[in-house]
Amino acid sequence: MDPVSALPSNVTIDIFRKLPLDELARCMLVSKLWYYSIDRWNILWRCIDKTTWSNMPTSLLNVRSLEHELDVDILGDNRYLDKPEKRFLRFLQDSELWNMVRRAGPALKKLVLEFELQITEAGFHSLLHFGCVNLRHLDIHANGNLRASMIGEIIARAGPCLETVALVAVGIDNSNVRDILLNAPNLKHLDLSYCMDLTFDAFPSFLSENTSHGDDIAWDSRYLALLMHPSNPHGTVVLPKLACLRLMHCIKIDNMAVSRIIETFSGSLRTLDVQKTAVTIQGLYSVLRAARQCGYKAVERPGSGIAEASLSPSLALQSLNIQYSDFVSNANVLGANMSRDPELSPWTVADFAKMAPKLTSIYLGGRNSYINDEFIEQLAQGLPGLLQVSICESERLSDRSLLSLASNCPKLQVADISRCLRFSDAGVIALVQACGGLKYLNLSVLAITDDTLAVIGDSLRNLKSILLKHCMRVTFDGIVALVEGSNGLGCQFTLQHLSLADSSNASEVREWCQRRLSSDAIIC
Repeated sequence: MDPVSALPSNVTIDIFRKLPLDELARCMLVSKLWYYSIDRWNILWRCIDKTTWSNMPTSLLNVRSLEHELDVDILGDNRYLDKPEKRFLRFLQDSELWNMVRRAGPALKKLVLEFELQITEAGFHSLLHFGCVNLRHLDIHANGNLRASMIGEIIARAGPCLETVALVAVGIDNSNVRDILLNAPNLKHLDLSYCMDLTFDAFPSFLSENTSHGDDIAWDSRYLALLMHPSNPHGTVVLPKLACLRLMHCIKIDNMAVSRIIETFSGSLRTLDVQKTAVTIQGLYSVLRAARQCGYKAVERPGSGIAEASLSPSLALQSLNIQYSDFVSNANVLGANMSRDPELSPWTVADFAKMAPKLTSIYLGGRNSYINDEFIEQLAQGLPGLLQVSICESERLSDRSLLSLASNCPKLQVADISRCLRFSDAGVIALVQACGGLKYLNLSVLAITDDTLAVIGDSLRNLKSILLKHCMRVTFDGIVALVEGSNGLGCQFTLQHLSLADSSNASEVREWCQRRLSSDAIIC
């Protein structure tokens, strides 16, 4: 019995919808009936996402090997844990994209093109030609063929429905960002990482001191007059309520950009990622200052020194990443040498913590000598709800910082404390014993011994990933204590990733772990 001819169309569609597009293309080779049925059911083609494909259609040859980096991001991004070690893929061609977009038409909801280097403007033009005006998710990575003008046309056509836009390593400029914000009122997630030409002028500012001057300004008076804002209640355009903004490796993004971003999206922005940019530790001051200028005030519980509530508008920030940014130009991070607005009280880390009481993730690490123990103490005392923290490569930190995190932040789940050469067994053990919910732990290049691993094996029942790169004092016995614990349980049932690169007896330990841990665990 042929299911396509025997079953009702809605039942057949529900079956086919469970298949990725590469498998759907194989089904089209069964017969003419299958081919034309699948070709005309545009709902089956509403999601074009090659990252979900298991294999390429038989008509696509010239297979190439694409190796994924398997080292787990200790900051919680473990996207590669569930992916195979190698995937055999091939670049899409313009004609193939045209065929898929033609079949989807206005039903297309999601388009993900990661590292599709052979898709040209002709291929992207299919989105305009077939009326894909209902796109909700647009994700384009590393395509040098996509010009700013084409991006502008796509955004102008599909903007009203867009909720997620990721234009990573694409040649866009400040005016493109302006067009996205003006034409996509429902936008929630925006990723512009590796877009090297972006500056602070990509974002609007209503404060005269933050306003740009010149002939080539993205947000000039014409566009600012369109925006509805407390200072311009007669504006006709409402900016989207962004929840997530990523600007990784945008080397021209600086503290002024952070100030404008907070000023514009303070009530909705939950995640701000500006790692490896020109943002410095003073970016925390930019967050504080912009929030105060927007009217946000922290309220303290009597005697606690911790923010309890806020006045409108509320600073919704939950995750801030300025890791590996331009620390070289930082002044004293506790405010002694920092320029201040006369109307603002002296700036401290405690002030920042009170202004962002919902913050649960903060990443500050990266080859610097400006973050000290007092900084971490103020941060830990002001943010007891922290779940994720990175202070890697902070050369001035000692066990005093770990003890402060242990006593104030018991809910920690992710901790990157690698390359802090003054940390010892005592500090790490205190952190592990106090934070029993830790799932991801980076201890690379620390002078820890087997004693620390024994405590981890007995204390962390939910540990999923641990990095022990270049931990030369860790021995085979320590790894056994980590995996089995003193009671035979240890972390062997939860551990999914263990990195031992350049540690002592690494090859012997790796073979033993492969026998003890689950078959899908990554050991490197």
